[in-house]
Amino acid sequence: MQDPYAHVRHNQLSQSNGAMTSAYSTIHLVMFPAAQEYFDKAHRQSTKLKYMEDVMTYYKLIATGTRCLEVVLKERIQPYVECIAALQYCEAIFTETKEFDAAEEVLNKAIVLAARNNLHDLKFSMLDLSIRMLATKNLKAAQKLLKSCLREADTIGIASWSYTFQYLSASLYFYADDYTGATNTLKSLYSCSSNELRYMAFLTSALVALRQNNPSHARDCIGQAVQCETDYSRQYIPQLVVMRLILETITTILLGDVAKSEAKLKAVHDCLDGQVQDQSGRWTAWNDDGTFFLFLPPGSDGKTYLPLKFRWWSQPEVYVMSYLISGIVSVHSSWDKKKSSKYFSEGLHVIATEIAGNDSPEAPLMTITQAAHRVDFYATAKCYILFYTCLERFVRGDWSSEGLQALVDAAKSVPSGTVSTIYPLILYISGLYFQATGKLRSALEAYALIRRIQPQHSELSMMASLSMIIIYRGDVMSNPEQASILGSQLRPVITNSPNNAIKFAWALASAVDGSQSGIDMQNNVVGLLTAARDLANSQFTTIIMHWGASIFSEQEKKENTAMGAFLSAKKTRDVLWCWISGNLAADMLQQSGKDLMAEKQSSVNKQIYNLVDNLLNSQPPF
Repeated sequence: MQDPYAHVRHNQLSQSNGAMTSAYSTIHLVMFPAAQEYFDKAHRQSTKLKYMEDVMTYYKLIATGTRCLEVVLKERIQPYVECIAALQYCEAIFTETKEFDAAEEVLNKAIVLAARNNLHDLKFSMLDLSIRMLATKNLKAAQKLLKSCLREADTIGIASWSYTFQYLSASLYFYADDYTGATNTLKSLYSCSSNELRYMAFLTSALVALRQNNPSHARDCIGQAVQCETDYSRQYIPQLVVMRLILETITTILLGDVAKSEAKLKAVHDCLDGQVQDQSGRWTAWNDDGTFFLFLPPGSDGKTYLPLKFRWWSQPEVYVMSYLISGIVSVHSSWDKKKSSKYFSEGLHVIATEIAGNDSPEAPLMTITQAAHRVDFYATAKCYILFYTCLERFVRGDWSSEGLQALVDAAKSVPSGTVSTIYPLILYISGLYFQATGKLRSALEAYALIRRIQPQHSELSMMASLSMIIIYRGDVMSNPEQASILGSQLRPVITNSPNNAIKFAWALASAVDGSQSGIDMQNNVVGLLTAARDLANSQFTTIIMHWGASIFSEQEKKENTAMGAFLSAKKTRDVLWCWISGNLAADMLQQSGKDLMAEKQSSVNKQIYNLVDNLLNSQPPF
């Protein structure tokens, strides 16, 4: 939450100027605009700071702006003007420096002055800033002060500040990883009289649920948010609609529902395309810093349409995340057109453009801290895109290490707080690479390290454990006892997982462990094939049909299943599985005495082999 009363104070200040007596200085009429001009000039340069001289120039402009406000504070001015000057001065010190102890003293004095003169809006604005300052040093003390402010706002009956403090409370809980506290706070907003504020509360609850690895609850929260959606929000608050669609898509991905993910992704594309083509200017008016307003309805605060200010992603950030999500969804079913590669490439292009900076005089206004966070966002997003780029290549059978090396290089630029998230991903993708290229000992080391640093119930830990089981069941690193131990640890965790794709992978690995009879295995093939089709995962379907061809006892069923595996792989142009299944289909045709058809299939297989050979045996560029 940001200060929602900045423009209200400005209007009231303008009205009060005429009432000022000669006993008070009017220097603020010059100094306030001057300070704002210096701040704006600095903030317009924040995304273009390449050298130390540029940084020094930036801070000189900020220092000059704060000196303008200091001049006002030293004069004999009206209490209202003094509170505004103190608020702007302390906000600048807090957002631009790490040393704000002196500012806190100025702010506390102004809060007392505002309370003495019944300037409630200004008082709460300064308390909002004071809470955010205090939270950087003592979160518990900040939460205690926040509860006191919330009680006071409720007692006085200022609904706008009551909602502001509730959202701020949810934010503090969220960033402290206290998801129970965040959820309880958000629940109190579900009964708000504003559809848009309820909409925001449900979406924020969905985000909290995703952070708790509970996509099922997130889906329920999003369903409640949809009920709050109105023609007004669809037409005038595009941020809410886009946020909801992106969260819906992420939720369906985490639930392993590929078919629904594709449907939700189409809705995201339709929404973004529709916003771009909209002639009303609402999309083009999307603020560069990602801020937008939600409004309390008339009468709820005794005034008219009171605004609450939020900050989300900017337009370029929305596009980067949309390209990332689009690529993830497309990996499952679009190898033929390589849509996922195109989406990832577009995302990387947007990141490169944004990081390069904007030399336009209309560059976005942001503090140097906001500009740094923006760079960190793009650096982190780049790592995720490169991770999924590697995964997409591996799915297609491209085991070159070029993408992996690019990911490792990009990870060097992520902020320190993100390293603990990116590092396990690098370990996992490295483990896959080592496993596929025969370096099984290195693969086991990577997977074992993931299990040590990740919670057992995390999806990455589950997938690492499953990969270790597969390696231990093989001939090269055979260790049935260790595979059995890992399996017994993994079974209850995967059973409770909401992700159907992971459950399917576990069911497939369990079905081929060699412990079942022929009849049971044939029944498993039928069940798994149905599950793979329900998941809309074509590679799962190909693998099951390929396996089933060697399980069935009837020759005709063997032949049909093998050809089905080949056609499934061919449909998606999955070259590696196309070649593997094609060879099996040729063998089955030959066993059935269909020599001419077997010969034709073998001829096709030879053509495919050239593609496979080029894919697997090209020199990996490091």
